[in-house]
Amino acid sequence: MTDRIRVIDLGLADYERVQTLQGRLRRAVVDGRLPGVLLLLEHPPVVTLGSRGGSEDLRPRSPEESMELPVCRAERGGRATLHAPGQLVSYPIVPLPRRDLRAYVAALEEVLIRLLADLGIDAHRSVGRPGLYVEDRKIASIGLRCERWVASHGTSLNVDVDLELFGRIVSCGEEHLRQTSILAERGRIPSMTAVKAGYVDAFAHVLPWRPDVPVSVTPDDVAAYLGLSEASALP
Repeated sequence: MTDRIRVIDLGLADYERVQTLQGRLRRAVVDGRLPGVLLLLEHPPVVTLGSRGGSEDLRPRSPEESMELPVCRAERGGRATLHAPGQLVSYPIVPLPRRDLRAYVAALEEVLIRLLADLGIDAHRSVGRPGLYVEDRKIASIGLRCERWVASHGTSLNVDVDLELFGRIVSCGEEHLRQTSILAERGRIPSMTAVKAGYVDAFAHVLPWRPDVPVSVTPDDVAAYLGLSEASALP
């Protein structure tokens, strides 16, 4: 019988704050105090650098660009990526099925392939390049952290994100990689609430957990919602 896991909608949440939360939840899963949890959210505009990312992945701001983007070091693998409102970020914090990281990455990709297919978009994998593409345009990214066979971080899907922001980085270390979104491909989008519901449905069909209906919770209230004490679970 598969485990039931809670699904928490964090809304718009700060990247570093959620990264700290993930680490604490990951340790609760490692210790057996939590079967797993799925976080759904959007981030304010931010550039994140994975374990292989560096200053060479950043592009200078042009004179006409008024907003300076914060840059955060991420504990996931990979290089540079960008998060901003209009991008659905999903962070499953779960034990790796069969302790097979490659199969888990493929499963996360399959969740998004199914979700996008339901929205009329034919997305595909590209060998050696984690994430999903529509023709040669990238629509979703994957970056993971694994600790004692418990995974965190996850995927980002461009729904109606400002694609011009990707001009600030060398996406995934590929100089000429173009990004796309559901809006750019279809000319219209469902609500983010509908996209989140579609993600949870696809997740339930692909991965061995029974996710609950998403519940909106603030980062500060996650421990109480999950029945974890601050002292033991979220130090």
